[in-house]
Amino acid sequence: MTNHAALNETAQTHPHIPAPKRVDIGGHSLAYDEIAPEHPRGNVLFLTGLGSNRLGWRLQLPVFGQTYRALSIDHRDTGDSDPVDADYSTADQADDAAAFLRAVNAAPAHVVGISMGGFVGLNLAVRHPELVRSLTLVSTSAGGAGHVHPDSAGMEALRPDFTLTPSERARRTYSLIMAPDFVAAQPETLDAIAAGASYRPLTPERYARQFRSTRTHDVTGQLAGLKVPTLVVHGDADPLVRYENGQHLAAQIPGAEFITYQGVGHIPTLERVGEFNRDVLSFISKH
Repeated sequence: MTNHAALNETAQTHPHIPAPKRVDIGGHSLAYDEIAPEHPRGNVLFLTGLGSNRLGWRLQLPVFGQTYRALSIDHRDTGDSDPVDADYSTADQADDAAAFLRAVNAAPAHVVGISMGGFVGLNLAVRHPELVRSLTLVSTSAGGAGHVHPDSAGMEALRPDFTLTPSERARRTYSLIMAPDFVAAQPETLDAIAAGASYRPLTPERYARQFRSTRTHDVTGQLAGLKVPTLVVHGDADPLVRYENGQHLAAQIPGAEFITYQGVGHIPTLERVGEFNRDVLSFISKH
């Protein structure tokens, strides 16, 4: 089965999406998917980005799950995880991830986070370094005053139009943040994203809370103290979290490896899925 066929199969209709597992982390529960061989070589935790849910990793989980115990979670207030009423921070989400790893006996884990998921991964490595075996930071940033802001397309993507259907909204957003050449050449990927977007879509209120959480993110002062093996992955055509943010992370985290994908936008997990999976598997195999 091709990657695009796998994407379509899981995204076509909700009955094709397996029911998640759930775990209580004290006060609320998180939903997650898990794929693992009989004797996994380690644990890999995938953290998704703003406005997304655990299904964003459906082209990674089966691949990594051949060798590792591969886990993807719905952050609080998203997907099948419990809703919340109060605002929260990326540090709170990192504490959720730490409690999750402990609750399912998956620590230490190779942590892979994209965009906001990278914010959470960075906070996890800062706040709970003993739980992180390696850190892969995809299309993400240290935050703070030095954060290089989105270009006009990226800014537009951060303002979802909730008068549209979830599928229409996803099609619009991903068209803005992925490289135009990829969108033109791989329309079936955008079709699959749109088809799956109606599964547990965020309400305007939930999206607003999650967006506000991203504004709390700033680990700039902690980067030099990170001792976790780190890989930074960034497309040089990313309109949302600009390439300079990845350059900054790679320069400031001691010993960090840096992979640049030429002409790739914000979603290398889809835009370069085969290469991305190979590169990250190669990195974590060394640690």
